[in-house]
Amino acid sequence: MVGKLMVMRFVLAISVLSSLLLTSSAQTCKGQTFTNNKVYTSCRDLPHLTSYLHWTYNQNTGSLDIAFRHSGISSTNRWVAWAINPTNNLNSAMVGAQALVAIPKSGGAPRAYTSSISGYSTQLAEGNISYPHSGLTATHQGNEVTIYATLTLPNGTTNLVHLWQDGPISGSTPGIHDQNPANLGAKESLNLTGTV
Repeated sequence: MVGKLMVMRFVLAISVLSSLLLTSSAQTCKGQTFTNNKVYTSCRDLPHLTSYLHWTYNQNTGSLDIAFRHSGISSTNRWVAWAINPTNNLNSAMVGAQALVAIPKSGGAPRAYTSSISGYSTQLAEGNISYPHSGLTATHQGNEVTIYATLTLPNGTTNLVHLWQDGPISGSTPGIHDQNPANLGAKESLNLTGTV
């Protein structure tokens, strides 16, 4: 009897411990908060590169308010970007993409800017994008970079092709991202009006 009781307690303890470990290691967008206390109506755990997208979308005005969060950036020698492909072409999502870029720096907020990507060998040069935007800022806390912005999409937009990346920095110039399956797969079609 005592042996069975000890085995049951041991199994229960292992079950509780396993549950706690799985819960703490599986961060999802729904449990995330922001230092500016901003709340978004929708969020999505992106399938690659430990990234999350939070958004509020007004289909009537085309206003898309986003927070793109990317984990795993513990130093200032990596850039982070989130972009929209205006042609909604998932097969060649990078070419023509309109990007929001953040480059962490030691001491202070990351440098946040826009870049229109014309080809695969881009260095993410700062430049105008085809979407009106406001409030472009970024934070780097712990190992996470978050990009905030409000973009204006064409009225009636319900879906968009978006992509996200990180890559090395050489000097102050962004370099080409890795070519592994996770990086190459960091794109998808997103239904803006659905909630996750």
